[in-house]
Amino acid sequence: GSSGSSGEQMEGMLCRKQEMEAFGKKAANRSWQNVYCVLRRGSLGFYKDAKAASAGVPYHGEVPVSLARAQGSVAFDYRKRKHVFKLGLQDGKEYLFQAKDEAEMSSWLRVVNAAIASGPSSG
Repeated sequence: GSSGSSGEQMEGMLCRKQEMEAFGKKAANRSWQNVYCVLRRGSLGFYKDAKAASAGVPYHGEVPVSLARAQGSVAFDYRKRKHVFKLGLQDGKEYLFQAKDEAEMSSWLRVVNAAIASGPSSG
């Protein structure tokens, strides 16, 4: 482990499902999609695959979402799939992410929550 790295970062393929588009507004497309997620500097970007991520080409033109004041938790209430965690953003968007196993889910949640915690805490 390299010490003194400011800000957590992580990337990898996850299965994603968008639940909410905004507060009280369900997302139009709520199907599961494989997206390559890149978390760095407190934001989460979505890409088609690792190649697209390194080229900086976002998935369907989606801008990276800010994790400031977001909420990440295990999706205990979602029973259709295993290893699913929930991410709620401050603008009301809500996503479900499925990892390949328990360990991967834990890693993502840890990094996500670290990014949320290290966000702008002024005020």
